[in-house]
Amino acid sequence: MKALIIGNYKSVFAKELQSELALRKIDVYLLDFETLKLYKNTNIFDESYCQAFDRYRKLPKIHMVYRMYYIAKFLRSNFFDVVNIHTARVVYASILPFLTKQKLVVTVYGSDFYRMGMIARNIQKLLYKKADVITFTNPLTKQGFLDYYDDFEVKSRVCRFGLKTLDFIDKNRNKDRLSIKEHLGYSLDKIIVTCGYNATKGQQHEKIIENILKLNTKILDKIQFIFPMTYGDKIHKDKIKKILQETSLDYKVLENFLFGDDNAYIKLASDVMINILHTDSFSGSMQEFLYANNIVITGSWLPYKIFDQLGIYYHKIDFLETLADKLMEVLSDMDKEKTVKNVQIIHLLSSWDNNIQSWIEAYEN
Repeated sequence: MKALIIGNYKSVFAKELQSELALRKIDVYLLDFETLKLYKNTNIFDESYCQAFDRYRKLPKIHMVYRMYYIAKFLRSNFFDVVNIHTARVVYASILPFLTKQKLVVTVYGSDFYRMGMIARNIQKLLYKKADVITFTNPLTKQGFLDYYDDFEVKSRVCRFGLKTLDFIDKNRNKDRLSIKEHLGYSLDKIIVTCGYNATKGQQHEKIIENILKLNTKILDKIQFIFPMTYGDKIHKDKIKKILQETSLDYKVLENFLFGDDNAYIKLASDVMINILHTDSFSGSMQEFLYANNIVITGSWLPYKIFDQLGIYYHKIDFLETLADKLMEVLSDMDKEKTVKNVQIIHLLSSWDNNIQSWIEAYEN
């Protein structure tokens, strides 16, 4: 089988899926939606479409027209048994005429559906009609999708992404924690509280900072706050950095993209993780923090019902304004023994070994 994933090469989801499928002897390529570079495993396989598109890439408003033109041209010139589109976008409707001979798998991320307006959803229906299989990362997103589009149940299925970082966390779990913190440049004697996991507005960093500042100075002196901003919106990142500079908080902004051991280290070095996204489907980063024995605080409005069903230990808030109180509660009872059960649950739920077969079946059946 020869398969093509169209997605974001910087996203761990598409990249790790490609890697895991390749390990199972599937001939799989990844076309980066942003640059139009074609990857085989971790190596650039073809840059010709990237080079052709590059002259138009920075043109305001019309760059997407050229991007889709070159994606269509690529599909006309290369045959794949399966094309798997990640992050469903309205613009994909323009290339449907070139997806007649391949099996089409559309992977719906939570944000694709929840943040899309009615007009966009109606246009997207063309893509879903064309698809042979539509995949979702969790049952709640699938059900929300089917409640809106009531005629796609037969082709809809849950295919979870595994989390390769779980393997790196296991590899480093018994490493001296002080040496990990020293490697990252963290405080060696303070409680580490990690705020969000990327540089997007949806992380609600401003609300997090606003609530942090409600805490007593004596408590704040015992905490170092970590803001991972290794990918996302640069404008938002710069804004949050400026806000932090005007506070007296002990904080650290992570800006360099992290791989392998380093990505595991920021989970293992942390004590508490705050995740109060506007919307989400099945946060991989939050699961990694849970797997590394963090005490996680998240919003009750997020669709994590499966965590409750499986008995995951974590804390929820109903309103943003109660974050400071919840953080105080957590800091007063830092019993990490309560998090031990999370390790086995997350492994069963999100290791690649337990998830890759559902993807193979979506591609083959």
